[in-house]
Amino acid sequence: MNYQHWIQHFHANRLDRPEPDWEAPFTMPEEKRRLLALSLAEYQLGDGGGECCLVAVDAESYRGSTEDARQVVDLWFAEEHEHSRLLGRAVERVGGTFVTTTFGFELFYAIRRRLGVQFEMLVLLVVEIASTGYYRVIRRHVGDQPLADMCKLILRDEARHIDFHRDRLAFRYPRGVGWVWKWQMHLLAEACGWFLWHGHGRALGALGGTRPELFGHIRSGVVNFLAELEQCRAKAGRPAREPHAKQWLQATS
Repeated sequence: MNYQHWIQHFHANRLDRPEPDWEAPFTMPEEKRRLLALSLAEYQLGDGGGECCLVAVDAESYRGSTEDARQVVDLWFAEEHEHSRLLGRAVERVGGTFVTTTFGFELFYAIRRRLGVQFEMLVLLVVEIASTGYYRVIRRHVGDQPLADMCKLILRDEARHIDFHRDRLAFRYPRGVGWVWKWQMHLLAEACGWFLWHGHGRALGALGGTRPELFGHIRSGVVNFLAELEQCRAKAGRPAREPHAKQWLQATS
């Protein structure tokens, strides 16, 4: 995998990042403001506000595999920490109160710790795809330019994080991923979407967003990711994986 490409990207991405005008006048109906403040505070905690690193019990098997891999992972999480900073300014703008833990936050970290680094990175990929839906809904409906500008910055970063995962998985699975892996990703995305709507749906709804809108972003994000992953395999001229049924027949014949 070309880690140097991603090291250069993360360094370059620190440039040309106009800070939202947090001091601009802010007006929003009280109930909408209250719900948005709660939502942003929880997102600030989860999006780089906790342990900003891989936390799986075997995390070092990936992060420490090469020095370049270590740099890429550290730069990736440094960018996530920057998102937490931006969200912190957003929480302050809407008059919110910071939170230090939630049930969803603790569950998120428990899953990441216990199920291995490859599953942790799949979970992080799915969360990044789901998060693009969250930020797109806010950007479209929030009616506040600094908050919309924050979403634009984060969405720019998340798009490239997803591309990084695509390249990583294309390298790990040179013949493509099987249908079990694909369905696992779809199921995780659905679960993440429902969990996201359960925790933040009232805030998104108060802004004018809808559940179909959020899920539309998440589902199309997964479909597009898998299509691009397959394009990487085809572009490299590698043969596709054989269907699982054929693999099983060959193994048992």
